[in-house]
Amino acid sequence: MTSYPNAMQPPPSASSYNNPAGAGSGNSRWSVSSGFRQSINGGHRNSILNSSVMMSQRPSPMGPLTGDDYGALGSSVMGPPTSGNRRVSSFAPRQSMNGPGPGMGFSLLNNINIRDPRPVKDKGFQRNLVLHIVNFLTQTGYPHVITNKNLTQPTNKDFQDIFKFLYLKLEPRYEFQKKFEEEVPILLKTMRYPAADSISKTSLYTVGTQHSWPNMLAMLGWMVDVITIIDKYNEMMEAQQMSNAHNRDRDIDPKMDMTQVSPERALYHYLTKTYRVWMLTGNLHDPDIEESMAKSFQRRKEYAEDEVRSLDVMNDTRRQELEAARAEVSPLIALEGEQKTLKKDLEQFKKAIEHGVPRIEEVRMANEETRKNIINKEHKLSDVERAKREVQEIVRTQTTTRAGLETKIEERNRLRRKEDSLKQKVSDFEEEQRTLDKRFQEGESEAERLITEYNVLAVKIGIVPRSGKHAGGQDFELRLDLDNAISGTGSLYSIETKNKAERTVGALRNQFTTNVNETENELMALKEDLDHLEDQIADKNAEIRIKEYQFGLLSKKHQEDKESARTESANRQTFTESQEEQLQAMMLEINQNTTEADRLEQENTLMERQAAQNREIYNRRIKEILAQLTDAKQHVEEQVGLVQTMASKEVEDSDQQKKHVHQVVAADNAMELQRRNDPENLDVVPERDLIFSQ
Repeated sequence: MTSYPNAMQPPPSASSYNNPAGAGSGNSRWSVSSGFRQSINGGHRNSILNSSVMMSQRPSPMGPLTGDDYGALGSSVMGPPTSGNRRVSSFAPRQSMNGPGPGMGFSLLNNINIRDPRPVKDKGFQRNLVLHIVNFLTQTGYPHVITNKNLTQPTNKDFQDIFKFLYLKLEPRYEFQKKFEEEVPILLKTMRYPAADSISKTSLYTVGTQHSWPNMLAMLGWMVDVITIIDKYNEMMEAQQMSNAHNRDRDIDPKMDMTQVSPERALYHYLTKTYRVWMLTGNLHDPDIEESMAKSFQRRKEYAEDEVRSLDVMNDTRRQELEAARAEVSPLIALEGEQKTLKKDLEQFKKAIEHGVPRIEEVRMANEETRKNIINKEHKLSDVERAKREVQEIVRTQTTTRAGLETKIEERNRLRRKEDSLKQKVSDFEEEQRTLDKRFQEGESEAERLITEYNVLAVKIGIVPRSGKHAGGQDFELRLDLDNAISGTGSLYSIETKNKAERTVGALRNQFTTNVNETENELMALKEDLDHLEDQIADKNAEIRIKEYQFGLLSKKHQEDKESARTESANRQTFTESQEEQLQAMMLEINQNTTEADRLEQENTLMERQAAQNREIYNRRIKEILAQLTDAKQHVEEQVGLVQTMASKEVEDSDQQKKHVHQVVAADNAMELQRRNDPENLDVVPERDLIFSQ
């Protein structure tokens, strides 16, 4: 057997690089340990797992290690996940080399009374715990009906059902056998619950009391957190195993291109080789390994710098494109301008349509008239065609001489000339007709404009309509009557403007002149009255200002008196409310003290009975522990002698170990080459890397 120079010290694990404070700090009692939390968040999974495995392999002459050795739950939940979704218990105490007796189920350190640092009696903390536990039970298939009331006013049955459900999540194969109140404290200490001493058998009999329930609720919340963390850890380890199986054919040697290997895997490989060298030489620093690691990270740095430079160039290009895009006119602005133009065109089209509607009716009427003319022309044309056919028939049947034919030809030419003359006259007549129509339309428009102007003025002076102020029941509205004018049966306008309208307007003009003179006289009298009233108003305003000043002084005094009265009333109200609150608090405290006194009296009776039973149990266990301490002392003495022998042999074998280091490093390199060539044996660790041959 080969000895080691540092046989009494634990080997440096990967966790010592990630968590210098150690896993046995005080804060680790209330969580799964800081190192385990880092493993979940930071990706250093293997380091914590190796630390747990190495420490679990160290034999303990005193029986199972406690939470103070390496974290309350850090070691117990870090075992590798099992296959499938089945959770295997991690809370069973480890057996020592000597096999502890029946009284060594728990370490003596577990009996230390640890004060729970959580605000378990705080109402807000309790509400959050209740919501957290109810949500967890609902999501994980709790077989009973669960509400907030079950965790604010619980019965013993509710608590027992919830505890059994949660514990079976941790120990799926466990079967409750003993009495529940006696079995729960043992299970809590087996789980290494840091505040297990706060859960007594007495409190388990009175779960729903104000004294017992906060600790029970905190314990249930702790179990929910442990289950959640274990599930997350198992999922993480399963994902890690799948990732390792997927990347099994990839070499993790840090000497290879660091752009192909993550820094975490390279660091893990470096720590593995450093650990092997330490196992061989006891030296934590190997220049060759550190130089190789430094060169690898230097290549990684150069690659990162090249990547940063390329990203800078890409960033500059994108920035130039962005500036060019900003310099151009935004398509949105152009589209908005086009939209405004289209809206203006739409408004113009609507206006044109509104103006064109009356014209459409006029064109329709003109088309109807033209259609009638065309029908008449067609009838005339049919008559002419019929007459032409009759004439042709007469000509065909008539026997005509050459002289008669020439006479008819001359007659035809004469008729043609006459026809051309008539056509020219018709054309001149049509041109004259168009001129007259144009003049008629202009005259009609001018007449309509004058009529409109007349009617507007007539409305203003009140002679239109018939019920106007100055109409006198007569119709002075002017209208254009073209039909009567064209037919000659009446005048062009509906009234005689020379006689009827001018006489009425003249009479109105005289009346208006008289009214204006009278109004001016009245206005002068009103101005004099207004001046007199303004003088009186000025006097009244002066009196009002004096009254306002006096009113302001009185209002200010009234406000001050009102504020002082309000302040005094508020002070009296506050004093009255404080006295009422103190009275209610005193009454509540008296009721609570009475209830607490009754409960303490009951608990005292139960504790006296329990103390008598525990006294006998503790005496019996102390005797057993003393016997085991004697055996442990003998074992330690044997181990000391063995260590001395190992130390003497170590001095003799030191030279041989130094020579053997280079052989092991060469063998390690050969093994890594073999792993690269044979991926199936990637996870096999040869025994010769961990021990020396004699």
